[in-house]
Amino acid sequence: MKKIRFVIVGCGAIAKAHLQAIALSEHAEVTVLVDKVLPRAQQLGSSFQVSKTVRDYKESMGNVDAAIVALPHHLHSQVTTDLLQNGIHVLVEKPLALNTGQCDAMIKAAKASKAKLAVGLARRFFDSSRFVKQVIESQMLGDIISFDFHEGIIYKWPIMSDFAFRKETGGGVLADIGVHILDLLLWWLGDYDSFEYYDDAMGGVEADCELHLKLKSGATGFVQLSRTRDLRNSCIIQGERGRLEIETTFNSQIKLKINDQSMNLTGLAISEGMAEESADDIFSRQLEDFVGAIHHNRQPFIPGEEGKRTVQLIQTCYNLRQPLKYPWISLDSTKDLKVQIES
Repeated sequence: MKKIRFVIVGCGAIAKAHLQAIALSEHAEVTVLVDKVLPRAQQLGSSFQVSKTVRDYKESMGNVDAAIVALPHHLHSQVTTDLLQNGIHVLVEKPLALNTGQCDAMIKAAKASKAKLAVGLARRFFDSSRFVKQVIESQMLGDIISFDFHEGIIYKWPIMSDFAFRKETGGGVLADIGVHILDLLLWWLGDYDSFEYYDDAMGGVEADCELHLKLKSGATGFVQLSRTRDLRNSCIIQGERGRLEIETTFNSQIKLKINDQSMNLTGLAISEGMAEESADDIFSRQLEDFVGAIHHNRQPFIPGEEGKRTVQLIQTCYNLRQPLKYPWISLDSTKDLKVQIES
């Protein structure tokens, strides 16, 4: 099988995970690294034996088969669409784009050129995530009644720029952490019927938010996200027959409680023949799925259309946002602030 030649566009923190996955693969190789700060690309290239580094991704066209777009959120659409239009397969980091119009342009470009478009929603590749999907589809829990998802941690992810904290570049906890949680929610439980969304943005970027949803299945639930607090960091799904709780990290502990039974089951979901999984395992699974889609001319596990679902929900949340209610902020002062922002 011929190796797929990759360009990685953007040499921030997440690029190292992709480079490590490709280094472990027999089916792929990185031939070009791209970053507007060339010394950053050169330093990364020297660590992974990639000799060609450039500032502009267009310089790689004609010399690569596929691209990983690991740029700030607001740059995903333009660069990905351009690459796809030139017949280059693209795995783009989450979120797919900032709005559904950009998503549609990317999906259209992929269809027109017959290039593959995959979205880096890596948590779907967790053993635990796939186990939850199987449990729900098997009807082990019966019909789902409710759900309660909490994820929050005081922000300490290594960053190369401030894009994750600026409104115009797609910053904010909902588009950052939330895109993973909402993707899993929609994948596990199906589409939503209605919702209410609250955050603390006050004209800027939200650090805390809450989402109350009713799904088309009739299930109702709650999502809470934070960059300022350490939350429970688990997802609870309540069905007619039982309850499932899953942590939101690697090697997530899963707790299964069947109604009217005195014993609970707690442990890890592990693929046959595997030990505990690592970040390398997750990114390698994602890469091999993408490479397989290219070689066998099939859809990747998470195509553009799936990435669009979460972007659409996030976009609608932002359009219909309401202020979070805090005991130290009166309703009148919140209204006054809203008027000042809109004016």
